[in-house]
Parts: sequence; structure tokens; C-alpha cells
Amino acid sequence: MKIAFRVSCALLVASCAIRPLPEQVTGITTFNIVKQIRCETREAVFNTFVKTLADNPKVFGESTQRIAEGFRDHPELMNQFKPALFTGDARAFVDYFWNTGIAYNFSLDMTEVNNLDAQIDFIQTLTSSTPSLGLGGGVDRQRENTRTFTLTDDFKGLLTLRPQSYCDEHLAAEQNQIYPIAGRVGIEPFVHEFVRLALFTNLGAGKDDNGAPTMVDTLQFQTLLSGSAVPKVIFSPVGRGFQLADASLTAQVNRKDIHTLTMGLSVIAAPPAQAAEGKQLFGRLLTSKGGGTRQAAANAVDQELTRQALSKTVVVKP
Repeated sequence: MKIAFRVSCALLVASCAIRPLPEQVTGITTFNIVKQIRCETREAVFNTFVKTLADNPKVFGESTQRIAEGFRDHPELMNQFKPALFTGDARAFVDYFWNTGIAYNFSLDMTEVNNLDAQIDFIQTLTSSTPSLGLGGGVDRQRENTRTFTLTDDFKGLLTLRPQSYCDEHLAAEQNQIYPIAGRVGIEPFVHEFVRLALFTNLGAGKDDNGAPTMVDTLQFQTLLSGSAVPKVIFSPVGRGFQLADASLTAQVNRKDIHTLTMGLSVIAAPPAQAAEGKQLFGRLLTSKGGGTRQAAANAVDQELTRQALSKTVVVKP
């Protein structure tokens, strides 16, 4: 019942929009959507560091386990987590991932359709036949807004975010079944799997190795809200003249949101020449700030966007 009420309210608000925006449906702005994703990523990075160090005492030592367990019990202290707290293999592990680059490409596509159609029927009753006349008219409106942008982070920057209260509201965030990108989207398994893959393939590799992996995930969420109303009045004919038989009005509101998050991770930095020129990929589809691992993560996202663009089927009719 609550979900139906929220959907109805969202449609009423959205139907007045000239420019469709995320907050018209959920009350959550683009800024807060980005903030939610960044804070969930921050939490995922912290949990991955702590879990790996705390759950492997035979690899990293019992002293490392105690430190990690202390952070696990007090996540509010994550801004104090740093490589200098550890020694040996634990220090090497944290150092290796400390500057891991993150790139987020957001595409928020919102389409709103408002249709208003009227139908009026006239009738004339005779002994041998019943002629009728139907008149109809309508106003159909559609508005679409696509908002696209790219941000970059790194593990170190996320864990030391300022101000410290930046992610306080995120702690209570949950999955949003109607508008998924406004809630938790499951970033932690992605980060954890990236770290596992990097450790398994390249940790401790020499300079001549191919380098640690870069990983990209693309999440797409589609929400379609629709509603309609068809009031109709039927009249009882009196006499033989041409009279109004019935009249109806059809109102329909549709709101379709397609939100795509393409997220890349890279533990290796982009080559200096590529980072400077920014032309290592043909037909760049995004721009981003930052060098090093951030640039490498952005390059990986750009490559995925290019692949998606080239994989679309184009049908040409003669």
C-alpha cells in the first residue's frame, strides 16, 4: 500500500515537470545520488581492507589481525586507517592498493509522457436507424533529459574524505527497490573481487610483468511508472434530435528512468605519455580529471563505453 501511494505521488509531481530530474520522483538530487555511490564505495574499500587483514592471521600476523579487528568494531574511525599502521606483508598489501584509482560514469536518462485525450459522441434516435457522430481530440506531450558526467576517486582519498561527517547520512541507507541508484547498489562484492583478482595474478610482480588488472562493471537500472484515469459520462437521449450521448476524458502519465553506472578500478597508473595526451583510445567518450591510477580507471571506463557504442546494431533500410 505504501509503495502504491509513493508511486502515485511521484507521478503527480513528475507530470508537472518541464525538465525531468531524479528528485521529482524520489526527492533525491543528483548530488545525493553521487554522494551515496561514493560513500558506499568508501565503505566497500574499508571493509575489504579490514576483512582481508583480519581474516588471514597466518599471512599477515596476529598483531595485524588485532589492529584490523579494532577497525572492524569501530568503522567510524576509518579515516584513521593508513599503511603506516602495519609492517611486513600487511604494509605491502595496503601500500599496493592504497592508490587504486576509481572512475564513475553516470548516465541519468529520464523521459516523461503526458497524454490527455477527449472523446465526445452524439446520437440521433430514429425509427429506422440511429446515426451517430464522434468527435475526438488530444494533447500528447513528451519530455526527455539525459544527464551524463564522470567522477574519479582513489582508495586513499575516499578513506580520508573531508569533512568527516560527509558520509553520516549514508550509514542508514538501504536498497531502493523502486529507484535503485538512489540506494545501495552492491559495490562491495565488486571491490572485493577486484582485490582478490589483483592479489592472485600480480601482487609482487616484477617490472616486466603485464601489470595488475583493471576491472569495469556496468550497472543499468530501469524504472517505469505509469498511471491513467478515464472518467466517462453517459447521457440518456430524450426526443429525436441530435443529442449528446457520452463524453470521456483519458489522462495518462508515464515516467521512464534509465540510470546507468559504469564503474572502473585500476591499481596501475596510466603511462605518462597517455595520461598527458589523453588520446590512447579512439573516439573518447568521456573526460575526467586526475592522473595516475585515476586516469587508468577512467581509460578503462572509456574503453567499455566505446565497446558498448560499437556493439550496437544499426539497421539501414533501402
